[in-house]
This record gives sequence, C-alpha cells and structure tokens, in this order.
Amino acid sequence: MSDWSERREDMKGSNAGSFFPAFPATKGKNMSRKICLLFAFCLVGCAFPATKEGMTLTDYSAPKQTGDKIFVKESTGGSTTLPFWISEIPNDNFTEAVKLSLLRSKAFGALSSSWGEDWGLELEIREVNKPMFGFDLTVTTDIKYTVYLAGKKVYETDIRETGTATMNDSFFAIARLRIANENSARTNIRKFIEELSKQSLK
Repeated sequence: MSDWSERREDMKGSNAGSFFPAFPATKGKNMSRKICLLFAFCLVGCAFPATKEGMTLTDYSAPKQTGDKIFVKESTGGSTTLPFWISEIPNDNFTEAVKLSLLRSKAFGALSSSWGEDWGLELEIREVNKPMFGFDLTVTTDIKYTVYLAGKKVYETDIRETGTATMNDSFFAIARLRIANENSARTNIRKFIEELSKQSLK
C-alpha cells in the first residue's frame, strides 16, 4: 500500500478530525453577524441634519415686498440629528434658511439688527411628520409664523406643507429623508411668503 493510501485509511479513523481543525459554530455566527452589521453601516451611513442651503428658496420672487427690514428670532421646536439615527430639522439651519429666503425672494429688503424697531418674525416648528421606511419618502412640516411690526403682533399663520425625495435623489434612504426634510421646509417657507404677500399689514 502506498503512503497516500495509508494516509487515506488513517483519515477514516478516529484521528480524521485532527487533520481538519474544527471551528465552533458560534464563531461562524458571530462573524456573519459582524459582516451583516458592517454591510448595513456601509449601506445606511450616518444621518445629517437638513441644511440651510437645501431649505433656502433660490428661484422664487415674492409677489410684493412686505417691508424694509425684518428681525428673525431663532426658531423653536427643531431637533438635533443623532449620527446613527435619522435626519432632523435643526433650529439654527431653519432660521438661516428663512432669513436668506426672505431676502432672496425680496419679501424684505434687509435684516434688522434688533427686535422691536422694524418688522419681526417668530418661528415655531410644531411638527415634522416623517416615515421610517420606503422608496419615495414624504415629510410633512407644520410651522407657525408670527409677524410683528414695531413690537406689535400683526399676523399669525400655521402652515402645513409636504416634501418628497425619491430614489432619483439618492439611493440611500437616510439621505432621501434629509432631502425630503429640506424639500418640505423649503415649500413651507415659500407658502408663508406667498400668504404674507397677500396681507395688508400696518
């Protein structure tokens, strides 16, 4: 019998298991779990807040200029985005988007440096209704705008608007949600400026 034949016969015996090292089943399961988690992280990535650039009007002109200068208070009701959760609309970015939109649309001529002397605006993000899953993601924003003139409240409105992001906007769902947040907020700001232009405020 050849040396190779003798080795084959030996492998059939009780020592065959020692020829091929055995790995615990739990080790394979843990490795599979780690690979799945790594794949999910690469697919989803980190969440980012809605940006002021994405929420700002760029191609819209107000039907009329409401006033010269306006002071915009920091928004309330916004939320902080956690990196491994979902995109939110933060107060600071939304406030900046409103300021820029009021100027770019020519609803107002400039920003005021103090409250009470000129026009004033208070912002409250009352609700941001967003889906957790889906291909086309639609977000609904409910925002309250309160307008003042020389410290006196002259106009108040609550506006609900939607914004949608599709697979054409981004393959990643977490990015689509951020874009949907921005689209909804931007549409909401535009609606406010439209409604404000219809008012005769003194």
